[in-house]
Amino acid sequence: MSKSGIKWLYQELPGLIARGVLTQDAAERLRQHYGEVKSITKTSALLIVLGTLGALLIGLGIILLLAHNWEQFSRLTRGVLSFLPLVLGQCLALWILSRRPYSGAFKEAGATFLSLMVVASISLISQTYNISADPDTFILTWMFLIIPLVYLMQASLPAAIYLVGITVWSGMQFNNPVKAMIFWPLAALALPHFIWTIRRQVYALRSALLSLVMAICVSFGVSFTLGKTWSGFWVVIFPSLYATLYFLGYLKVPSATVLWQKPLRLVGSLALFILAFIFTFRALWQYLGIDAYLINRSVYDISALPDHILTMALVIIMMLLFYDNLKRKNVNVTLTGALPLLAILAYLSGDRTGLLPMLIFNLYLLVLGIYRISSGFRSANLGLINTGMLMLAVLIMARFFDSGISFVVKGLAFIIIGIGFLAVNLRLARRLKEVQK
Repeated sequence: MSKSGIKWLYQELPGLIARGVLTQDAAERLRQHYGEVKSITKTSALLIVLGTLGALLIGLGIILLLAHNWEQFSRLTRGVLSFLPLVLGQCLALWILSRRPYSGAFKEAGATFLSLMVVASISLISQTYNISADPDTFILTWMFLIIPLVYLMQASLPAAIYLVGITVWSGMQFNNPVKAMIFWPLAALALPHFIWTIRRQVYALRSALLSLVMAICVSFGVSFTLGKTWSGFWVVIFPSLYATLYFLGYLKVPSATVLWQKPLRLVGSLALFILAFIFTFRALWQYLGIDAYLINRSVYDISALPDHILTMALVIIMMLLFYDNLKRKNVNVTLTGALPLLAILAYLSGDRTGLLPMLIFNLYLLVLGIYRISSGFRSANLGLINTGMLMLAVLIMARFFDSGISFVVKGLAFIIIGIGFLAVNLRLARRLKEVQK
């Protein structure tokens, strides 16, 4: 259980004892089982944020000072000064490793400062000795130089910088998908640190931040590398990706009680809902029907093999995770993550009129919304009810705008939907008050 969950449980214990739900001995055994809740988490997070911000400001200040007076120095002086930021960053890192080896704040700040000093030194050396390089080569060089810091300093912010950097590099290779595939082995270099961070502090701020950056960068990496040899197959790839993130979010942080502690779940569920909503429009499937089911000639080239392997691996992983949740009878998670299976069905149907896919996804959102509302009532979960009603409201409004219904009827429908939201929330609020009494 997360620390916030334990704190909530400790706050509820006196009331449970007073109402006779728990005995005093049972409450004490619970306290002994979960132990004391330490209050240093927020302080540590604040130290990491402030330390990193300070390191960023100092690093940027040094870069600006050197840039302002750069033309006044001789070439030899500029050559020496080019290495000065790197030397300062390395000295700071060595001092932290020797004097503050267990301080996460110092490690994050020092590693971030050294990451900035690396790029500053590369830029100054290139300018001093007129070493020309392409932007993608420059970024890749920087990333290769800072990835060791992730493991030497056990720092997650340089890992986030690295992931963003290789994603930008991959985007520069958009017209060369074969070269862009290097993104995946590059991303794998940061994977051990990501796993270590999750296992060590699954509910910590650094884990949430790194998970969010990883999810965003992988999303862009998929768009830059996969589905290039099969037109329209993105309708299967992206639902599979976000369903995988959604399933992993439940495996990684099953007891998360705070919103920011479950980034994979949030990114996955939000993206799945947006995709499901997009798929409800017939025009999309009619547009895809022009060439979505035609195989590109390059699909048979050996260069297309990585695309096919990674795409199939992604779909298989999604199916395995779906089957795992299905065995656990987790209906809400399974139903939400069923979108890629429906996307595969719609894609393989080959319906170029778009009628069948449109019906499939409209029915899917309708069923998902109704189930969330009913499940929310059963568990007295206001958030679940509101998300279900939001799905139905968005679906209904989209179909109204997509049809020739008059504005008067549309306006009345919106008013009725709004009243429904208020009525359901008021009813549930009263029910929660009665339960608490």
